Amino acid sequence: MADVRINEVSTSVNVTDASAMLTPQVLQRIVEAVLAQLAQKQRDDRLAEQDRKIGEDQR
Repeated sequence: MADVRINEVSTSVNVTDASAMLTPQVLQRIVEAVLAQLAQKQRDDRLAEQDRKIGEDQR
């Protein structure tokens, strides 16, 4: 096994709060996208319920 000698090492370390990683603008875009998906799911669920009711009325 060989010895390895390092004469000089330099590095930079940036510490940040993980909760501060999102800018307010990015967070707002995420919230808007989630709300749009939830609204679409609610519309789809209502339409599916209407389809089921129509099928029950025909029996």
